[in-house]
Amino acid sequence: METIKIGVVGLGYFGALELDILANMVGVEVSAIVSRSEERTRELMERYNIANAFQSTDEMLEKVKLNAILIATEDERHYQPTMASLEAGVDVFLEKPISHDLKEARNMIDEADRLNRKFMVGHILRHDVSYAAVKSRIESGEMGRLNVVYGRRNMFKGLIEQYLPNLFYTTAIHDIDIILWYYEGIKPVEVFMKTVDTFGSGADVFWGMITMEDGSLGIVETNWTLPEATPWRGHIVMEANGSEATAHINMPGNGLQFWTNEEVVVPDTVYWPALHGVTVGALRNELAYFIRCLIEDKPITLPLPEDAYKSLQVAEALIRSAKEGKPIRL
Repeated sequence: METIKIGVVGLGYFGALELDILANMVGVEVSAIVSRSEERTRELMERYNIANAFQSTDEMLEKVKLNAILIATEDERHYQPTMASLEAGVDVFLEKPISHDLKEARNMIDEADRLNRKFMVGHILRHDVSYAAVKSRIESGEMGRLNVVYGRRNMFKGLIEQYLPNLFYTTAIHDIDIILWYYEGIKPVEVFMKTVDTFGSGADVFWGMITMEDGSLGIVETNWTLPEATPWRGHIVMEANGSEATAHINMPGNGLQFWTNEEVVVPDTVYWPALHGVTVGALRNELAYFIRCLIEDKPITLPLPEDAYKSLQVAEALIRSAKEGKPIRL
């Protein structure tokens, strides 16, 4: 396969970033896009010289021959385009979380397996150099026995309306995936979570604990209450404690700052920064991995589809724990 012909479904903020990466990637041709906004569609067709645009995934699959599809719709609209693409013989990259519904997630994974299609869920942190470096040291034994993996992902309160009602899934699924990845081979057995409703629109503070079968812990902290002056748009911390070493990641913590008369700006240089007019960073690493697996016909393992399912299981159990006010056994 010389050139990967790909379609992009969903052209919001994140879908547009991914489109920019794919349109500037050697070996890839963005053959079609799908959006419910005609104005948005025209703008992106002209900017990236895309030949075909549609308002439905089914129509695109019927009229354009594709090797793969990237789906960046709202979480609750993942299922239909994924299943349609798999059944059309097209490989799928699906933005995280795989779903909010365990049955839907199971169906997508099983269908990809049945049809022998490649299926990747976009857990971007596995393609962040810092998180991958920690995983490498865990695997080498340099960290010793892990006892706690802690993930904080706290966001600027002005984003709440944009992401309701999916606040926990939007942020915490990242750190749940990392916790399970770092503890690979050790099963989670129990979860417990407490929440706070700060602004009266539902839970916006989440503190969860994951107990692993060997007694070690995963801690998930995420809230959407940070003030307007928060640099970048949030504060992200990961700490992995082992018997021989501790790993620490802090974002934003890249050393780049801009001081103005009004504020201090700390831009993203990790996830999806622009370099010479092109989107790069961990997001590009992730999509490049997907494309490489297609071109070289290699299995997708970062993550395995089952890994995405296990993270969703834990997330769903944490939410149930908060609602029921008790620990949930897995």
